[in-house]
This record gives sequence, structure tokens and C-alpha cells, in this order.
Amino acid sequence: MQLDAILEVTIGLIVTWLIISMAASQIQEAIIGVLGWRSKFLEDRLLDMFRDPLLVEKFYRHPLIETLSEKTFWGKTRKPINIPNPIFAKAAVDIFLNAGKSENEVPATSMSLEVMKKSVIESMEYLKTNAHLEKTVKYLVPKLDVAEAKVEQKIVEYRGNVESWFDTTMVQATKLYRTYASAIALGLGIGLALGFNVDSVEIVNQLWRDPTLRQSIVAQAENIDPEDAASIAETKEKLKALSLPVGWNQQRIPQDINTWAVKGLGIFLTGLAASFGSPFWFDVLNKMLGLKTPMTAEEAKG
Repeated sequence: MQLDAILEVTIGLIVTWLIISMAASQIQEAIIGVLGWRSKFLEDRLLDMFRDPLLVEKFYRHPLIETLSEKTFWGKTRKPINIPNPIFAKAAVDIFLNAGKSENEVPATSMSLEVMKKSVIESMEYLKTNAHLEKTVKYLVPKLDVAEAKVEQKIVEYRGNVESWFDTTMVQATKLYRTYASAIALGLGIGLALGFNVDSVEIVNQLWRDPTLRQSIVAQAENIDPEDAASIAETKEKLKALSLPVGWNQQRIPQDINTWAVKGLGIFLTGLAASFGSPFWFDVLNKMLGLKTPMTAEEAKG
């Protein structure tokens, strides 16, 4: 049936894109890990929030934050790549209530009500030089104008406010990070597609002409493991196992501007697909396989 052929071509193309995106993801993770982009990205977001490099450094020296630091391959200490909301809130409240002091000697949990009041006043005086953060802290840590209020209740309130602030900021930061990551994946995907000559247009044409090839790839698609990270060499072998028209040779080099234009489009489409990431294509592949109806005995014989 025509619909079955279209579905098989789609599955074959998705399998190809999935293999390329798995390789791109593997390379991307290696680059990000070596260069420490995640920890740097988080530090930049904290600087956006605090608007004060000294407070950011003081925040990173907080015992709760220091425990989240990691050791690199070379034995150096790397700042955290992720900070749970409750831990951020605890450390940030301590920092805010001791802003302007040389060291964070008195954690908020051990403050008396009077000490807390004094700390808020002193902190606000210090933060007057940072209009953005002063306005934020006034909202997050309101004045202690209820004399009988319990310190513990106020601390919980403050931490809840700070936690919500951090959560909102990280939601926006995650979207921004994914945009950067997608751009990197696009570049890697195009590089891999060009290196292996994975032309989506040519692959579609080949799959459409060869029913046996389509059915073979559909059968292999059911055994793909999304956790199976692929190196460059492994990616080459996976593509070769599909028997698709990939790789460079004299016959597959375009001979004129028109065929080069089509080739460029096919390679760009492969790279663009890789930027969506392997989890996306694995999910799409599972849905496509769910739509594929089993062959009848007559179709199997044919």
C-alpha cells in the first residue's frame, strides 16, 4: 500500500536522523563537560540575579554550595553544575542577611529575632549600592515588623520566597541553555552529515525506490537502544549496517551546481534534525512503529 510505503520511508529517515543525533549528543556532552559550560552558565545566571560578583563569590563559598562542587579530571575543583532549589534558598537567605559582612559567620537558622532585624537593616544599607538586588531582597525578605513572630517561621517564609525566585529564574535559564545547546547540536549535526555524506534527500529517494531496504530498516528500528551512545566510529558502522546511500566516493560527488544545491539541502536537513536531540527522535520513532501494521502472509511472500 502507498501509505505503508510512506510510513516505511519516514521510519527509515527517522532512524538515520536518530543515529546522527545520538552521535551529536555524545560529542556535545563531551565538549560541554571538558569546557565546564554548565557550571559557567549557572554562574552567569547567578550573577544576573545578584548583580554583585562579591556576593556571588560569597555564595559559592557557603558550606552548602561548596559540597556540590566537583573535581575535574585534572584534580581541580569545579563549581556546581546544578543547585537544588532548597539548598539555593538556604544559602541565599544566609547571604542576604549577612550582606556587607566580611564572612558569613552567623547562619540565619541560629539568629535571634533581634539579630535578624539588625542583619536585615545592615544588609539593606549595603545593598543600596545595588538597586536591582535591593528591590528584589525587599520583596523576598520583608522587614521583621511583627515582634512576636518566630524566627523559624520567618526563615521558612524567606526561603520559600527565595526558592520561588530561583525556580522562576532557572526555568528561563533552562530555555536559554536549550537554545544554545540546539545551536551547538545543529553545527555538530551538519558536521557529521557532511563528514559521512548523510543526505536526507538522497536517502528518501533510495528508500522510496527500494521496498526491501525499507523493510530491513524497519526491522532494525525495533532494536535501537536510546541509551546506546555512539562514537564517530560506531556511528559510521551503524549507518553502514542500514545499507543506506551514505559516505563519500567518486560516484556520489555532485558534478554541477544544481546537484550540489540539492546535496547541500539534504545535508542541512540532516543537521537540523540532529539539533532536536536523540530523545525527541526516539519518541517519534516509537510512535511511527506503533502505526506500522504487521505484514500479512501474502505480503511477506511477495
